[in-house]
Amino acid sequence: MCYDLTSTYFEGSTQKSDAFPSRVFGYSRDHRSDRPQIVIGLLCTTDGIPIAHHVFSGNTNDASTLPGVLDDLAKRFAVGRICVVSDRGLISASNLETVTRAGFDHLIATRLRRDRITGQALAAVDQDTVWVQIPEHGCRAGDVTLEDGTRTVVVESDARARRDTQRTTELIAAAETKLLALEHRVRSGRLKDPAKIGRAAQRILGTGRVGRLFDLEIGQGRFLYHYNEQAQAYEKLLAGRYVLTTSLTPAQADTAEVVACYRQLQTVETRFRVLKDFLRLRPVRHWTEKRVRGHVAVCVYAALAETLITQALTTADIRDPDLEHQHLTAARALRQLHRVRRVELTTNNHQITLTTRRTPLQTRALAAISVDTRTWDKATIT
Repeated sequence: MCYDLTSTYFEGSTQKSDAFPSRVFGYSRDHRSDRPQIVIGLLCTTDGIPIAHHVFSGNTNDASTLPGVLDDLAKRFAVGRICVVSDRGLISASNLETVTRAGFDHLIATRLRRDRITGQALAAVDQDTVWVQIPEHGCRAGDVTLEDGTRTVVVESDARARRDTQRTTELIAAAETKLLALEHRVRSGRLKDPAKIGRAAQRILGTGRVGRLFDLEIGQGRFLYHYNEQAQAYEKLLAGRYVLTTSLTPAQADTAEVVACYRQLQTVETRFRVLKDFLRLRPVRHWTEKRVRGHVAVCVYAALAETLITQALTTADIRDPDLEHQHLTAARALRQLHRVRRVELTTNNHQITLTTRRTPLQTRALAAISVDTRTWDKATIT
């Protein structure tokens, strides 16, 4: 079971509303911090089929949503064994206890930094680690069991390593240029107050995402910076890697299966893109809680239909005529089928009903989604 969160924003007034207290400001995944919003949680099966959704207040903390969602899942669905697959922002220590108490397994990505499991797993990787190549995901992975028995899977790829290294190098260079300029200002006597020097340094390192890689010395008319060698060594160890932790045993899911299950979270992200763009979930233009929740529900039901249509087209191996390496999407199929018309003509007191001739692509798409068209090609006269 894959679970993830997104948000959607409101157009119109930004004032608080007694009719809809959940419409508030919060962290916007749409980069619209200027608009109030709601948070939406979506539960999908590992093959991307939405089975449940939840609407939360716009300022809800991600991790706080999981206990209630799991409780609802256990009560509403008569299911057997469940493994909750989630990203790092949704899991806390208390949440893991909740998942375990509910009798669920878990498979989660650990936080990259300042996380005990991540640090121990990366430190435990050595020449004896057996790496499993996973070409379909462009990576390799190794099972690492920690001293306390926790099972982790370290995933790495050369492409990710190059990207991470280049990004870190560029961020360090940009930050160092600004730190050198600050050092020059202090040395020239233009900036002496330690508090002001500290604030200036924080503005540089707080926005550059590399503050952890530098140590600072600040005093009256004095400013020096040094590399934090321990932090930089950890950054090199982390480059190109992330860590998964799971309660599943190797007998229940081997290394490649663990990675494949985690990568299924992308199906939830795909559903979010479908909801927001194709199905026009955003922006929301309703003003009461009942109508907003209804709007979200209708969009999720439509996303379910879109998922089933997409799966049917994939099963039928219908390729996009413009992108042969890609299967026809539900959106493209519906645009094609929208061209099919039923026309009614009246002549000599008779009504004639005709249907436009279908293209081979339209015919295959209709067959894939099990639409009975046997009567379409017969003109009717009444």
